[in-house]
Amino acid sequence: MSAPQPAPSLTRHGLIPASLVVCFALIYWVKAAPFFIVLVGVLVVLLYVAAPRLGRRSMAAFDREALTLLASGREADLPATFRSCLFMRLFAAPALVAERRGLVAAETGEPAKARGAFRQALDGYPQESAPVAVRLGIAHASYRMGDNREAIKQYRDVLARDGSFPRLARNLAHALARCDEDLKHAEQLADRALQESGDASSKLVRAFVHAKRGQRGAARKLLAATRDAEDLEELREEVETALEES
Repeated sequence: MSAPQPAPSLTRHGLIPASLVVCFALIYWVKAAPFFIVLVGVLVVLLYVAAPRLGRRSMAAFDREALTLLASGREADLPATFRSCLFMRLFAAPALVAERRGLVAAETGEPAKARGAFRQALDGYPQESAPVAVRLGIAHASYRMGDNREAIKQYRDVLARDGSFPRLARNLAHALARCDEDLKHAEQLADRALQESGDASSKLVRAFVHAKRGQRGAARKLLAATRDAEDLEELREEVETALEES
């Protein structure tokens, strides 16, 4: 059985009534030649027939270009690429377009816009059938916004239904510790994140969980091990604050 598909674009179905209005205007207002009117009608019918394929091809082109941009660290070019894919935006399923708009917003540092787009994508699928990328996108955006309760809810849903993904264990552990909720599970998740990557951010999240559980020595050891890590000042400050309060 094939996976449920999102609702199709309604723009395509608006072509026919729009063409009738245009032809009416050409006949009665512009007094255009019959050949020109027929030509307009034929072009609209051809566009109506080709619209689904044009939408799919444009979306595939966006996906390829987005992968290239992300791989080369050129996330800033994603919005222009999205705007240039006109047929995708017009004729692809709105949920699929919203998912890609969410990706663009997430990768360019706009988590609130990303969450809104991913939620729009979620609403475009039959109940409980949205792909994991959409639900994980909502979770990541919520986490980046500091909406820890929503992040916990979404991450747990993904974890229960689809298993773990990169950053999921680390981010869920961090959100749980921020809320002082289920710290034992947070500890298990933080240990898993360390096993999966062992990067500086995972070590700091593990240190944060240690601090929240009153394990000051272990927290300070991991904090010291990440002293030279860059771009993690905010997370390091969280750990230090938790140590002061523990």
